[in-house]
Amino acid sequence: MNDSEMLKGLPRVAAPSGFEGLVLDALQARLRLLPGRRRSRVFRWAMAGTAAGVLALFAGLNIFVLRGPDSSALGASRPDGEVVSSPVQLNEPVNYRHEVRTASVEPGTVYILEQVSEASHTLFKY
Repeated sequence: MNDSEMLKGLPRVAAPSGFEGLVLDALQARLRLLPGRRRSRVFRWAMAGTAAGVLALFAGLNIFVLRGPDSSALGASRPDGEVVSSPVQLNEPVNYRHEVRTASVEPGTVYILEQVSEASHTLFKY
């Protein structure tokens, strides 16, 4: 027996009086609140668009205006003959193994998991 045959056998129930009016009134109330919600949504999108525009403006200024065409090349020379070079980054490997081992002479922390209060009704899984 499938579901549609089972539903056909059930008795039909009528909606209470005034139910349709209550539903339509609730829908009308939601529609009345919609313009304020629409205004806040437009404001949110406007703020996001403004932030994206400012970010794009700063990126464009940084890429096209503040950096000259010769500043990206190493050893580029200026029109007055002065040679400009980029700084060289030095990265030194550091071995912290000795510092970590000698940081504490005590053994590592041991956590004992047990229920402290008898009043707790939650179950603990260990």
